[in-house]
Amino acid sequence: METRLEKLQSQKYFLISLLASGFAFLIAESFGKETAIVFGNWIFVLAIVPVILSGILVKRNGLVGDHGKSWIFFLIFIVIWFMAEQIWTVVELFYHEKPFPSSADIFYIGGYPFYFVFLIFYLKPFKKLISKKLIISTLLIAIAVLIPNLYMTFQNNSDETQTAIILGAIYPIADAIVLIPSMIGVVLFFRGKVNFLWSLLLIGFIIEVIADTAFQYFSLNNDMYTGNPVDILFFWMYVVFSFGLYDHIKIFKKSHDQKNTFDNKESLR
Repeated sequence: METRLEKLQSQKYFLISLLASGFAFLIAESFGKETAIVFGNWIFVLAIVPVILSGILVKRNGLVGDHGKSWIFFLIFIVIWFMAEQIWTVVELFYHEKPFPSSADIFYIGGYPFYFVFLIFYLKPFKKLISKKLIISTLLIAIAVLIPNLYMTFQNNSDETQTAIILGAIYPIADAIVLIPSMIGVVLFFRGKVNFLWSLLLIGFIIEVIADTAFQYFSLNNDMYTGNPVDILFFWMYVVFSFGLYDHIKIFKKSHDQKNTFDNKESLR
């Protein structure tokens, strides 16, 4: 078990990471839009951190049970989105083209199914705690988030292309679908069924949904650009994922060490 001191230290570093990255975005923007765009692109190279951490979990867990399968789907998801982030950067900084819409969207959208399947396996051990009432409640919330987003997309008066408008509809639909199991997991946390760091892998995507909504709003008003403060939320998603993954690595290591200790004692009898 993780000690209280270790939990406090993890939460302290978690908070510092959020604040430091948020201030970094704001400082970059204070130097002007061009600086914000360059900074807002390059900082997402750090999305490699959750890729590495999830790779470690896949290596340690293998294909054993639902838990092992869940990490494989998460790894595929996070690798796809890391690729999307880098394509976005190349399109904007090297080809000097608008990154939205672009080929990066193929990867962003392609990652959703893998994250959804990850959530199904991830929540499976708690299926007895998930009532029909909880499912219906989260479904209604997801619909309540989806409807205004779709309305905002199709009723916009901006000069966005047809492709951008279609993508603007696909993202909130995908977000709404994934939001349901994500919220179910967070509700379990508030009920005291799971710990905070465990739920970070679900909270991270809820942050992403909020960021997507803000991105859509500013895009339709032609006010969105890479490095906009909205991007703080997108980056925070990766920070949240990273701490959630790191917590799982620590839990796995401790349980593995305890098992080895037990095995060693048995061999001495």
